Amino acid sequence: MFVMEKFGFNHFGGPTVFERFDQPQPTPKDNQVLIKVLAAGLNPYDVALRNGSQASVRPLPFPIFPGTDVVGEIVSLGADVADYRVGEIVINHRSMGAYSEYVTASTSKILRKPASMTIAEAAGLPSAGITAYNILMHFTNFKHGDTVAIMGASGAVGSLLVQLSLAAHLNVIAIANSENLNYLQSFGVQEALAYNQSTDLKRLTHTAKIGINLSHNPESTQLLNQLITPAGTFTSATILPTTSQQSAQIHYQTIYSRKDYTDLTALQDLSELIDQGLLYNHVLQTFPFTLAGIIAGHQLLESHHKPGKIVITH
Repeated sequence: MFVMEKFGFNHFGGPTVFERFDQPQPTPKDNQVLIKVLAAGLNPYDVALRNGSQASVRPLPFPIFPGTDVVGEIVSLGADVADYRVGEIVINHRSMGAYSEYVTASTSKILRKPASMTIAEAAGLPSAGITAYNILMHFTNFKHGDTVAIMGASGAVGSLLVQLSLAAHLNVIAIANSENLNYLQSFGVQEALAYNQSTDLKRLTHTAKIGINLSHNPESTQLLNQLITPAGTFTSATILPTTSQQSAQIHYQTIYSRKDYTDLTALQDLSELIDQGLLYNHVLQTFPFTLAGIIAGHQLLESHHKPGKIVITH
């Protein structure tokens, strides 16, 4: 039996609860591949697992091994695998366990890394990219030239959603902290607004057919609400305006739990846009794939950091 290293925790708490574990190296089943992990993306959901805020929603036995986003090299094939070969570099989106030296994955859960992406960029793509893709593709009633307003536009999901909206030929009002407006303008957005500064919204009031809220700040919902046109849609992956703040003419909905498209469909479409130069996933910082690196990565993840993904790499 081969042994590998894996990182997880035996109790909830801050970043220092992480430990290194020796675990049996998995063996690929039929239609699976064995992947040597080269990089893993860190996500807010990893923090929620670690601090216990997801314990009632998703009770798990200890030790818990977080991590959903993997890029790695295929080192072994299970029976009946004919469409991949040893040595290929693939992206894998999984339910957990990415903080591992090796993982197994079904061929329906992997995709070849886009040639134009670095390993770190690709490792930061799956969770944020799939979420952004499903949010935008949920809307079937927009047409070229419509305006979408995105609150929380400089976050991991938001920045990808901005770019997907631009690729769909939508006008974008991107809303974020004033420190991040230059970052958003680098994508070519038509309007970049700071939620933490007073802004004259007269020319933009009631211009957005769709408003998308990715922020947890209740005050941000009021600003976004002003931008949406009568008969428009306010969609939230976080919180909606209070009942007293809602307009009778606007349709309000939450789509946090929706997944209208498979992970593979989303990743394939995202990959095409990346190779066409229409989508870019910015990496803020990488850390070594070690216990110290994971702890440091989680500490940065919980801070008010600059835009970009945090990735651990071998």
